[in-house]
Amino acid sequence: MQHIPDPLKLFERVETNAPVIVAVSGGSDSIALLLLASTWAKSVDASLQVVTIDHGLRPEAAAEAAFVSGVCEGLDLPHLTIAWDGQKPESGVSQAARNARYQLLEEFALDIGASTILVGHTANDQAETILMRNARRGQHEQARGLSGISPLMLLPARTKLLRPLLGVTRKSLRDYLKTLNQSWIEDPSNFDESYERVRIRNRLAEDEGQIDALCRFATLSGRLRKSVNEKAALVLSEHIVLSEGPMYTIANEVVMAEAPAIQRLILQVLIAMAGGAEYFVSMTKLEQLIKAQDDIRLTLGNCVVEKDAGCIKFYRETRNLPSVVVGPGDTVLWDGRFFIDNTSSISYFCGPIDKEQLQGLEDARGRKFSIKPRAVLGATPCLCGDGDDFILPFVKGFEMPVRLGIVPCVRSIEYYCPEYDFSLLKIVDALKTRMGSLGHVD
Repeated sequence: MQHIPDPLKLFERVETNAPVIVAVSGGSDSIALLLLASTWAKSVDASLQVVTIDHGLRPEAAAEAAFVSGVCEGLDLPHLTIAWDGQKPESGVSQAARNARYQLLEEFALDIGASTILVGHTANDQAETILMRNARRGQHEQARGLSGISPLMLLPARTKLLRPLLGVTRKSLRDYLKTLNQSWIEDPSNFDESYERVRIRNRLAEDEGQIDALCRFATLSGRLRKSVNEKAALVLSEHIVLSEGPMYTIANEVVMAEAPAIQRLILQVLIAMAGGAEYFVSMTKLEQLIKAQDDIRLTLGNCVVEKDAGCIKFYRETRNLPSVVVGPGDTVLWDGRFFIDNTSSISYFCGPIDKEQLQGLEDARGRKFSIKPRAVLGATPCLCGDGDDFILPFVKGFEMPVRLGIVPCVRSIEYYCPEYDFSLLKIVDALKTRMGSLGHVD
């Protein structure tokens, strides 16, 4: 645990060949991050851009952004306030605000060519997170959840989110600010014990020994999570079979030969790839599938899973499939599984194909599609332009228009991916390459 922050050490992972965004709210953690980053930037000739996100949830937010702007002016650093506009959700506000904050930061990073965003999470945040997750998680899920906050995370467009203060206590940072006679803002919600994190924060108080122990535990859990991920990724890279639809198949004996934690993760990843859900299906929901001795067919995470003595098949269930129009210049995420990028001058419709349309395609071909089970076809994306024929991008016999692209997305792995999970991210990237060959004209 660091007590006296060394800027050169803290920011050694930050690339300096592009602007670096520093996210600053005005609290002690982010103000300390700002001052330390400013010192570091001057020593390595890095370019900083400070950003404050105004979530529009508290009337004090504008004054807090103005305070940050004043600090930046004293440091001769550019500052920008970005507002989270639009209607706010009635529930799950904290999670929605977090996602909106990261989305706004990444959009701005892409606008200015920045590849790294710095945020001010501390050792206290790490310790609080571990205690909160320990209270919630089931036995099988603790190894992943108790890795806590990752020092490095990739946002959806692969912008790096770095947490250089994760090994530094809040007390150390405040002591540092006091030596500089630098004030900060206290968010009133930090004293509201109706929030679980505040109750745990008060319970930890300034017990640096307990904070240090919890952070070391998180580090060990992160190493375990990374090890399990790497083993599961190796099995998937060697044994996953990708076929038209798309459908994913793996030999039952391959999965069952692994340790239980790896078995569950392999199944979670395959369900996520096929079903497109935002989060992994829970470990406990997998127990019936893992323990089944006979043939079984389940629906988990929007995915149909068929298991027999030979193999396990995974494909999207045909319920709740959306239909959308992708206009010229639009990029749309369809069904949480595929990004459709339309750079043409016409609109395209995307939705599930119905039985009548499927019969028409097969009549035109003079033969039925060979995909089995047939239900796979009912969940594959079907595209149609103005007056054009239907296109099934991941079925042989169809060719995509030149100015229309479709790329798979696995949100539960690609969105907010901690560095522990980078081996799984490589599997997703390899999948995208392989999937591009599914729909070649035969």
